[in-house]
Amino acid sequence: MLSSYKTSLVFLSATLLGCAGTGSSNHERPAASYDPQTGRLERLVFDSNDDGRNDAAGVLDGARVKQIELDSNGNGTVDRWDFYDADGKIVKVGLSRADDGVMDAVAVYAGDQRLQQLDVSTRRDGRFDRVEFYEAGQLTRAEEDTDADGLVDKWESYRPNPGAGPGEPPVLLSSVAFDDEKRGRPSRRLVYALDGQVTRVEDDPRGDGTVGDARATSAAGR
Repeated sequence: MLSSYKTSLVFLSATLLGCAGTGSSNHERPAASYDPQTGRLERLVFDSNDDGRNDAAGVLDGARVKQIELDSNGNGTVDRWDFYDADGKIVKVGLSRADDGVMDAVAVYAGDQRLQQLDVSTRRDGRFDRVEFYEAGQLTRAEEDTDADGLVDKWESYRPNPGAGPGEPPVLLSSVAFDDEKRGRPSRRLVYALDGQVTRVEDDPRGDGTVGDARATSAAGR
């Protein structure tokens, strides 16, 4: 995810240093705007893939790149926002998964540039109600506020997929817990087998960690 837009930062840096070409007559030229108070460069629109059309914009503080907005498919709408730290490394990436200019997911990266967390706005309303957590770049668990009351009421856990082949998911859902009692703690949990079938339902109506009823189930008996 990160490497595909490295050229954008390289191009932008070259432009800032005055090393980028001005382009031919049928190419859009980079367009810069400056802070009227300080005179520092604050925004630069440019062509990230050399197709003759400006499809990216850098948000800057002088020579420092703070953010890059990208129209990755050339439809005229921003669908990705790259946020950089002071060292020029991407720390998070905003995404418009519906490709309509609405940022509905934000990917957060660790120091090794691997995905650490993904915040998702499932309703695409500006509220990020689902958080996915990753270790070594793989999904391990998720928390979600399904009823938009500001409290987590669904918890998912994942495990590695031992038989994952090309095109298959590297992790599998292992359990899902729900807060049916609205106490901020799980009161019901579904446990999954490797084939995706529910093998057990655990009930903890008091939400104190004590399973009062554990029921085995099968595909035929659900």
